[in-house]
Amino acid sequence: MNRRAVWPLARCVIIEAVRRKDLWVVAILGLIIMLFAGALGFFGMRGLEAFAKDLGVSVLGLFSTILAVLISARQIPEEMNRRTLCPLLARPISRFDLLLGKYCGAVLATWLAFAMLAAATAIGLLAFGVPFEPIFAQYLLLKMLGLAAVCAASFALSLFTTPSAAATFGMLLAFGSGMLSRAFVLAGQSCPSGTRWFYGLIESLVPQFSLFDIGGRAAGGWPLVPVSVVGALTVYCTMIVGAMLCLSWLRFRRRAL
Repeated sequence: MNRRAVWPLARCVIIEAVRRKDLWVVAILGLIIMLFAGALGFFGMRGLEAFAKDLGVSVLGLFSTILAVLISARQIPEEMNRRTLCPLLARPISRFDLLLGKYCGAVLATWLAFAMLAAATAIGLLAFGVPFEPIFAQYLLLKMLGLAAVCAASFALSLFTTPSAAATFGMLLAFGSGMLSRAFVLAGQSCPSGTRWFYGLIESLVPQFSLFDIGGRAAGGWPLVPVSVVGALTVYCTMIVGAMLCLSWLRFRRRAL
């Protein structure tokens, strides 16, 4: 791995996100959030603190996840459509360096957008005296880990399908992984005992992105999540990212350009 090649590639992804006005859209959404918080504050926030926080984390989760899928799913397909992959690979970088740089750039662009939205939400709510508990720090950390995993899954899907299909499947996985998991569990319970292992295997292979979202706990003022749980989720995120990058490399290393 050529570390000197990864950062310039990642930086180009961030610059491209700015040029395509992805981050400008996030800034406009942040302004809308602040204006909405101002409207709530005008009518009074007493008794609405939990609702305001729940709405804030819901908006954060929705828009940041959508951006993570869209930014990641277009990286390699756009380079192929513009026929710029060959000039990039003509430089002293490997295909894995290219994949890693593109993925890191997508994650950093997503995290930047998430930070902008989080800052706008925090400013809007703090301006009207809505308190934040320490669990919000854990929410931000775990959500960033979840976004990194979503980026990895969407990135891998873009190498096996079209960009539109990758974005669609990425959205389904990001927002419906819990539902898919429950569906496989129920299907396994209703099948003969000899085939239950198959459904259990499929259920275990579906990434559980919902585990990284503790927005409901943060909005409800729950106590801090144990450090062991945060550590386990960090390991789980690393496993998802590693598996998806390996699939991406296995697909991309022999792909004709």
